[in-house]
Amino acid sequence: MQNDVGNANAPTTIVVPFTTSFGEQLYPFEVLVPAEECALREDSVALCSQIRTISTEHRINENLGSIPHDRIDEVDTALEYSLGLTEI
Repeated sequence: MQNDVGNANAPTTIVVPFTTSFGEQLYPFEVLVPAEECALREDSVALCSQIRTISTEHRINENLGSIPHDRIDEVDTALEYSLGLTEI
């Protein structure tokens, strides 16, 4: 989720973790990402309430792909809810 300038220059990056363990009801700060839309093996949920900064050298081994732009818009909204930038 980090911007391109940070990705090009920082030894860290900001990520949103995904999980395959989720129920039928999602919170406003979670986004369903169906496997058929991207390189995921299973349907997953982006956990926008658990963003973190990680080392690119020690934690990023390969680029698995990206999610569609319309899902990125949903993730952006979920991040706004999670960070209190928008009221739920």
